[in-house]
Amino acid sequence: MGISDRRYDTPDQGEGGGFRRALRRVFVEGDNFFNWALTLFWVPRAVPWIGGIQVQIHIFYIIFILAKLIWPIRRDAVGFMFEAFSMLSLFTLVLLHEFGHCVACRKVGGSADRVLMWPLGGLAMCSPPHTVRANFITVAGGPAVNLALIPVFGGVLLALGAGWGAVIFNPFDRGAVILNNPFFTQNTSYWRYFLWSAHEMNLYLFLFNMLLVMFPMDGGRMLQCALWARLGYYKGTLIAVNVGLFLAVIIGVFSLILDPKAILFGICVFCGITCFTERQRLIFQDGANEPWAYDTDKGFRGFGPETSGAKKSGEDKAFAAAAKRQEKERAAQAEVDRILDKIREQGMQSLTRRERAILKDETERKRGVG
Repeated sequence: MGISDRRYDTPDQGEGGGFRRALRRVFVEGDNFFNWALTLFWVPRAVPWIGGIQVQIHIFYIIFILAKLIWPIRRDAVGFMFEAFSMLSLFTLVLLHEFGHCVACRKVGGSADRVLMWPLGGLAMCSPPHTVRANFITVAGGPAVNLALIPVFGGVLLALGAGWGAVIFNPFDRGAVILNNPFFTQNTSYWRYFLWSAHEMNLYLFLFNMLLVMFPMDGGRMLQCALWARLGYYKGTLIAVNVGLFLAVIIGVFSLILDPKAILFGICVFCGITCFTERQRLIFQDGANEPWAYDTDKGFRGFGPETSGAKKSGEDKAFAAAAKRQEKERAAQAEVDRILDKIREQGMQSLTRRERAILKDETERKRGVG
């Protein structure tokens, strides 16, 4: 239910993603947990906005679905039909949410070619340009889909006579909506409950992603973008992951005490591990304890003479300027490599105007050098 700008190794489209390939990724190449998945389908490239995206389902999610469908065999459990529809609705809504991330990422000039469905929701493998605006738009694309669906479901319920009590309700007392509303009690048709259940899930998904300010959830990434704009990438991300780690521990403990079976506890564990890993990566990559540290927005900053107010020597300035030029060149080359990968995967027609301009400038630069 969040985006991920990490690039996971995935099989090429021509290589296939069958069951045997999935087993190989688990038992032979099992070093990457997120590759333990089966390919459900590839979106045809002719489909606008989302063409070429690979949709995969994690092996653990398949086991989770089977367990949820077997559970209704118990006499006191909800019926099989209700459970099956709930799983299908949740899967569809989460997939639409992840497609929202992918579409937003592509609109800002980034690449998005894979969605992974797993027991804790979904992960859109997006690589937006390294700017605050591009990252914020990519993050907001997922919740925007759920937000747009709220008036759709709500409007249908109102048109059918469910009343405002079924559209706006207390999320902590959902049973009261069913038991006290004639829309449900005076008619035993399953589709009425199914429609309201889809509206309920969509509303929960929106609130869930926005209110859990834990990296890499959408709320946590929005916090990161807000801090990034004011403090720079390094400091903003470090604060965001520290906040996420703290909330993951607090919310995880409460969810474990209140309902040990709640999926919220699993999400808190995942977010806590992700926050801790991201924090270690930041410290290692940016060298917070080294004489120099580079921030993608503010450039090199000295923790020695510059911090204490002393004047930099000419050698220090030359070193900082050279390092900054090298970093800029590396970033430009990485962007060109990403565009070339996109051409190989989706063809020249998939390039945005900005990407075409970058490729043209790089071609002319290399011709001039030669």
